[in-house]
Amino acid sequence: MKKSKKNKDTQKAVKKTGLLRGAAKSLGKLGKGTSKRIGGLSTTQKVVGASTLVALGLSYLSKRRKTNAATNGMSVSAAGAEENLAALDGDNAE
Repeated sequence: MKKSKKNKDTQKAVKKTGLLRGAAKSLGKLGKGTSKRIGGLSTTQKVVGASTLVALGLSYLSKRRKTNAATNGMSVSAAGAEENLAALDGDNAE
């Protein structure tokens, strides 16, 4: 399978202009294609898709808050443990 001349020229242009410019062009194409596909969906499909995304986002945030709360609880416990150890060391020093 030979690559077309147009494809080779595009690859050369991407190399010349840099990786970021090529990525920006690819993302632009992706956005155009996505908007056309979303436009073809029915209203019901759009509502179901949007509510699914919202539910996933909320579950992600709740899990993230739980792990942050658990981490904060550990750091408080660790600080308390260090204070207790310091108090014990202070009692032993006298």
